[in-house]
Formats: sequence, C-alpha cells, structure tokens
Amino acid sequence: QVEALLAHSGGDDRPIVLMGDMNEWRHQRRSALRPFGSHFGPMGRGVASFPSYFPLLALDRIIARPHTILGPVEVHDSPLARKASDHLPIKARVSLEGAIDA
Repeated sequence: QVEALLAHSGGDDRPIVLMGDMNEWRHQRRSALRPFGSHFGPMGRGVASFPSYFPLLALDRIIARPHTILGPVEVHDSPLARKASDHLPIKARVSLEGAIDA
C-alpha cells in the first residue's frame, strides 16, 4: 500500500498531505512507513492516539510534502473523543502559503 501511494505522488511538485490510521507503531529502520521518508522526509515518533482510553501507540499520522507546510501534530483529547472511537483524533495546521509557485 505504501508503494501504491508513493507511485501516485511521484513526479508532482504540488503539496501533499497524507493522514490516517497507518496501523504502524514502530519507527525508524523497522517501520513499514520508512519508504515514505524519501518523499515526505523523516518520520518522527508521532503522537500517541491509541487506544483512546489510555493512549500509548502512535498509529495515526499526518505527514506532508514539503514537510514545512505542516505545523505540530497534536492529539485532541476530550471525554467525547474517548467515547467516539478507539483512536483519539489528531490534528495539525497546514499552511500552503509559499508552497505553490504561481
């Protein structure tokens, strides 16, 4: 699946934001997300969002190309969010200013 996503993003200079449940908690060399590094830059540890009742694992990710368009990734933690899903929602501010040449 990672290779299919990368194939669709190759050769295009437009900004890309990819987000969702990546279902991968490992980082660095052992991570299945490692191939994203060549397109999106280094994959950090992420933010713990699973399970919602006691978040320990960073299964949910937001990554962007160029990485400079993405602000800090944060977890939205509230009693309602903990009831709504087994994952807490994550959020980040995306700024496209200066990312696209006119």
